[in-house]
Amino acid sequence: MLVKQKLETSISFRALKKNFAITKFCFGILGDVPSHTNIINWVHKIGYYHLTRKKEIADDWIILLDHSIQFGQDKMLVIFGIRESRIPFGRPLQFQDLVPLRIESRQRWDGKSISEYLENLQEEIGKIKYAVGDYGSDIKKGLELAKTSHIHDITHAVALILGKIYKNDAEFQDFSHRMSTMRTNFSQTDIAFIIPPNQRNKSRYQNIKPISDWGQNAILLLERITKTSEKINTEKKIEQELDWVIGHKEFIEELSEINKTICTVEKILKFEGLCKNSIRQCDATLSQLTTEKGKIVKQKLTEYFSDMMNLAPTDQSILCTSDIIESAFGKYKNYLSNNPMAGITNLALCIAAFTSPLQENEVKKALETTTVDAIKTWTEKFIGKTLLQKRREAFAFG
Repeated sequence: MLVKQKLETSISFRALKKNFAITKFCFGILGDVPSHTNIINWVHKIGYYHLTRKKEIADDWIILLDHSIQFGQDKMLVIFGIRESRIPFGRPLQFQDLVPLRIESRQRWDGKSISEYLENLQEEIGKIKYAVGDYGSDIKKGLELAKTSHIHDITHAVALILGKIYKNDAEFQDFSHRMSTMRTNFSQTDIAFIIPPNQRNKSRYQNIKPISDWGQNAILLLERITKTSEKINTEKKIEQELDWVIGHKEFIEELSEINKTICTVEKILKFEGLCKNSIRQCDATLSQLTTEKGKIVKQKLTEYFSDMMNLAPTDQSILCTSDIIESAFGKYKNYLSNNPMAGITNLALCIAAFTSPLQENEVKKALETTTVDAIKTWTEKFIGKTLLQKRREAFAFG
């Protein structure tokens, strides 16, 4: 099924059409090759069907929400939902576990508008027990006004903790600066293969693994070269340019220890949720931290466990990860990667389509019952004009 291949892979719409044409030719498959526009329409229809279909009314809804900033001023708010009784603890969430509740683009989302949005949502689906998100200011305020408990996503909580520890740390800043300088100075030289990974400012503290891994590998490489009796010119150059890393050996070991511990803690919580048993497992892991900053990480995470446990109105494990919504945004942005000027479009319906189990009878029903006019109406109401449309209108002279 072409739609299944599109929604489960990163293949582009045009490449999918060409891929099917080759397959059809090789295996003698009868029928026409659908255009890439047809495939886009199918994705639209499946997404629209799942987004607008009647939802269960219950008193145990958990929502995951976030908004993504695209090119221009528009922000797209996405809300996924799952019944607490259906959270599959023991593994991370998958798209098919979720129900798409809302997708809408606006130029401005503030606490009041999000609060009103959530109140309207509860009239449709019933009670929201708690929400999981990244503590963005607008969403945080909106949940407060709606009197909905807000569980801080563990990935972002950890990034916030590490940011407070290392943002003004002189050694971290020096190490990061030297890594950046190496990338600039040696990316087009004969030792380009040893340059450090690129550091994204926005997510630097969300993923310290590349930094600690590169530091450890650089030290191991230096130790190996040092033991070499006859060095070639490239090795001499590497030894010279990486010599500064040795001075940060203790810092690298500290960062590596913290990274490994955090990865273990996050895995426990993303699989098991937050509960007394998972907290005991996390405490045992955190007790292995020996450095001064490691002990701060332990203290802050212990406070996080306590705060979230007191916050959620439930006696069950607490869902504390919204990674799945970040993944949805990532896949959607990949769909638009060839035309960033498009901004937010009705292709946002693909985010709802990701949740489809893609069972034959449901896909058939979605394609047969969803009209192009319905999608057009939805687009005008919840997406509006795209940047590309505005650009064409602005430059339509004569």
